[in-house]
Amino acid sequence: MNLLEENTQKTVDLVLKQLNNFWDDTDAGVILAAVPATLEAMKANFKGSPNRRFYDSENDRVIFSPVYSIQWMIFLYRLSHQIYLNGEGSTPKEADQVYYLNKVMHSNDWFYAIDLPEHFMCEHPLGSVLGRASYGDHFFVYQGSTVGGNRSKGVLSYPVIGDNVILFANSTVLGDTRIGNNVVVSAGTQIINETVLDNCIVFGKSPELVIKTKSENEIKEYTKHIWGWEV
Repeated sequence: MNLLEENTQKTVDLVLKQLNNFWDDTDAGVILAAVPATLEAMKANFKGSPNRRFYDSENDRVIFSPVYSIQWMIFLYRLSHQIYLNGEGSTPKEADQVYYLNKVMHSNDWFYAIDLPEHFMCEHPLGSVLGRASYGDHFFVYQGSTVGGNRSKGVLSYPVIGDNVILFANSTVLGDTRIGNNVVVSAGTQIINETVLDNCIVFGKSPELVIKTKSENEIKEYTKHIWGWEV
């Protein structure tokens, strides 16, 4: 089933069927109003991907199927986020319901109020927590990744993450952290209240990080299998 080639109502019906397993008060109109923009966001997210399960380059055709769990969890985040945006200052209960559905189905915590970028991808993202932060484009996470706030000296701060950043398994980015563009955060790395410059690979735990400086082309070469760009 490629939901981008089906009508909007079929997508709405599937979401409502899943939501109705937990709640009996979901407003179908709220879901219907948010699905078209969400599907457009999915097209933008996957277009040009070198992964043939996401994009058929020969036919310039984006593929979005609910049986691909990575795609469905990204869709549910984007749907909850769109419902939140449609609320224009209020938060419809359906944003919470879709957010909770994503947690139940996929064991992740991607809060609808955060603004994940146009190009966001993941692999095995069970246990990932994406909290308040500024996220750059072409952001990628693996299982157990955590992004969020940290309170230091009475001040609660949140990270700023640049473009083309990848968080490997069980990596942590917290607090007043600034991560530049083209950065690979290695598995198990913990970054708290640090500045990480562009074009590098990061290892270890704050305050004793190990940073290996690379060129932009080296990091782009390392990540082109994800994003499909030419180096």
